Amino acid sequence: MVRYYTNVGIKAVGFDLDGTLYPAWLMYAISADIGIRHPRLLRAYSTARRVMRSKEFSAGADPSEPFKARQASIIARSLGADPKTVARAIDTTIYAVIENRFCLIRPFKGAAACLGSLREAGLKLGLLSDLPPEKKISLMGLNGFFDSMLCSEDFGALKPDPRPFTALAQALATAPETILYVGNNKEYDILGAKAAGMQTAQVSRRKNPAADFTFQAWDELRDWVLVRQA
Repeated sequence: MVRYYTNVGIKAVGFDLDGTLYPAWLMYAISADIGIRHPRLLRAYSTARRVMRSKEFSAGADPSEPFKARQASIIARSLGADPKTVARAIDTTIYAVIENRFCLIRPFKGAAACLGSLREAGLKLGLLSDLPPEKKISLMGLNGFFDSMLCSEDFGALKPDPRPFTALAQALATAPETILYVGNNKEYDILGAKAAGMQTAQVSRRKNPAADFTFQAWDELRDWVLVRQA
């Protein structure tokens, strides 16, 4: 359903990954045992990610310090552990394990067909995720659809910070106002992309007036985009 209409044509479409291209519950299903075996680490990791999303944290962060180093320091302080040890634990216990399990995940019905139609229409397609996306996309069988795949961490901030969205626009060589960003989270995806000057679409069962378009079926998104293509 259309929530807001813009006269600016769409030249590129950016996508979130987790919870957008596949059902969010699948992520919890494939990672549930991590919480059972490493509850303190996973809780500290989740808390650190929430802290790092805040405007106050982003404003006070040292831009010269790598994102993962800052993340490990926050988690290490809460656990009373060594940051380097924590960083290795996160990489091996969370990142690598979850990535490898994406062979068990398949996209939403119609998502791959939608991506193919948009690409065939000449639109640029990008992916922006808060976690490394390349291996996940490969294991999900979605290789070849995206012109660029980015991880927010590589740009020093998580969504809704505008820096990752600005990086996506630069990677696609497209003005932000002509990019439609598709996500599932109102605060991180929709409000973050809008703050960066992009148009937005949310995959959701509930209407969201903050998004330009809200949809459930992927053919609805395809049709909405193609009639607004620049």
